[in-house]
Amino acid sequence: ALGMASHFEAAKGAYLIRDYRSDQPRQGCIFVQGTSTTANIVKLLPELDKQGLNVKLVAAISPQLFQLQDEAYRKSMITDADRFDSTYISNRSRRVTWDWSLNPLSNEYALTSDFDDRWRTGGNLDEVIEEAHLSPEWLLQGIERFVKDREKRLARMSDLVNAAKS
Repeated sequence: ALGMASHFEAAKGAYLIRDYRSDQPRQGCIFVQGTSTTANIVKLLPELDKQGLNVKLVAAISPQLFQLQDEAYRKSMITDADRFDSTYISNRSRRVTWDWSLNPLSNEYALTSDFDDRWRTGGNLDEVIEEAHLSPEWLLQGIERFVKDREKRLARMSDLVNAAKS
């Protein structure tokens, strides 16, 4: 009903939660890791459509399993353009999710439990998720920022490439 791949695809290391809408311009790829963050992203799917936020969402299960897949699968799941125009969401730390940080600017837009470089104070699941800024409301704000800054982000990436050429 949601149009997402079966959870059995997790054995491949990464699977599609939501592809780009073909009738809208692409606005970036987001890798999603963790049960709570994935559940909150799934809750946001109708809102993403409502707001026209055309982001590709990839469940980032295991970079090691993903690398074991044939090249055709890997390139169909994560294109070169996706790598260049991506960030990630995780209920883990930025360091643990490093394998899904595929460009120099992805960490600036990452939504992780250590967004402020502090330990969480504890509490029940909802309290911890809220404090970590991983609730649906916080995730939506982060996705909106990622989409809004796309042109600026891509211009910075272009500047980095040009600097490397000179």
